[in-house]
Amino acid sequence: MKHKKYKFFLADVPLMLFVGVLVIMLADNYDGKATMVGYQVESQELGEYTGDVIRDGGTTGALNQQEKDFYNGSDIRDNGMPYSIKVNKTQNVVTIYKVGDDGCYSVPVKAMICSVGETGNTPEGVFELGAREEWLALENDVYGQYATVITGSFLFHSVPYFTQDKSDLEIEEYNKLGKSVSAGCVRLSVIDAKWIYDNCGEGTLVEIFESDYEGPLGKPVAAVISSGGSVGNWDPTDPDRENPYMANIPMILGAYDREVERYSHFDVTSGVVALDSQGNEVTGSMQVEGEVDWDTCGIYKITYSVTDETGITGAATANIIVKDEQPPVIYAEQKVHSIGVYDVTSVDELCEMLLQNVVAYDGNQQLPHDSIIVDYSEIMNKGYGKCHVKYRAKDTEGNESDVVVLTIDVDMEAPIIKLSNEQQGEIRVSNMKNDDYLLSLVEATDNSGRVDVTVSRPLTYTSGEPYIVMYCAKDDFGNVSTLSVTYYIKE
Repeated sequence: MKHKKYKFFLADVPLMLFVGVLVIMLADNYDGKATMVGYQVESQELGEYTGDVIRDGGTTGALNQQEKDFYNGSDIRDNGMPYSIKVNKTQNVVTIYKVGDDGCYSVPVKAMICSVGETGNTPEGVFELGAREEWLALENDVYGQYATVITGSFLFHSVPYFTQDKSDLEIEEYNKLGKSVSAGCVRLSVIDAKWIYDNCGEGTLVEIFESDYEGPLGKPVAAVISSGGSVGNWDPTDPDRENPYMANIPMILGAYDREVERYSHFDVTSGVVALDSQGNEVTGSMQVEGEVDWDTCGIYKITYSVTDETGITGAATANIIVKDEQPPVIYAEQKVHSIGVYDVTSVDELCEMLLQNVVAYDGNQQLPHDSIIVDYSEIMNKGYGKCHVKYRAKDTEGNESDVVVLTIDVDMEAPIIKLSNEQQGEIRVSNMKNDDYLLSLVEATDNSGRVDVTVSRPLTYTSGEPYIVMYCAKDDFGNVSTLSVTYYIKE
């Protein structure tokens, strides 16, 4: 903005030269006595504010806030292991990655819902997986299945059991999956803890971090189970064939109804596992039918099925509910710090300038600029000084973002320039080429208190003929006023 505020003044230089030439030409044609003919001041008006007024308070747009909201940990380089693991403490989501073309673990494979430490005591950083035990004693006299060391005493493991009995699960704790309730370890459903136990060997890199971003595959939804009955206190995802949730047929586990925010592009197979009639995982052979329009709210039915070697098919269905309940978010990296009357020539141009580097996102989807309401009424009402510009975004479901307020220095008024004594109309030959003297004949004021005045005059003259002088007043915002005065030359 520092340079832009001068562009209209500079654009007027050819016009000023033209006026100077015209003045010289006119000087050869005038005749008569020396009197002051007249002067005029030029300025510019934008008209009235016509936008939507945002009346409530606001927040301040933060630099690089968008990157913070979509932070997904660091770029983990390939260390020779088939997978790496990222644990988002804020969202209680574990995402598994394999190596991409960039040489980093950047291709998401599956997402798991988890529970990290209740008091934030789950460590952050990058670690290497260590030893593992199928059953392991935990704090408070409970036990975990498929425990894998992350670092020190912090582990991946199942939701706790009261004893080393698969039918003795702590149901109340299982129903808390997705919340920060553990003593520091990362709790998982049995099927997910077993997947890490079986597929992620010692040396697998694990990064634990905090972010509001759920990750590229979203956050799975865990089943809510009741205690007792014919199924006992089993984890419904446990692939053990003794699990009463299962029958002696191929099974689909993890096919639960899920609510997903619009534009999130959630992987419908995330957290879903297929087992054959012997309890072997055959997820790679699972068929998925149904499509989800992630850009349109609605309920979409997905059917999962798998057929084992005996020809028996197991199937399950789930409803993917696409909703839009989260408001958009505005990101503003302020580039426009000051605006003068010659920086913009219309309301449309003003809006375009104020929307520079201001974007709105609904989830991962960038909204068009016309979804952002810009309230610039303070600029139009005050015309000078520090003005607040307010921004709010609205999505197609009517959800409105918080207000972002930016402060901009504004001067929409040109300086005032006039003759010090309007009766002055004659000028002596000895003074007509003295710029300091010519400048002493005018006075200029501006609301900022600072104004520069320059003078343009013909280089030649004819005695007894009119002598036209052009004055130009410019303030710190580049606003310009001109004053044209015709003098008579006196010997």
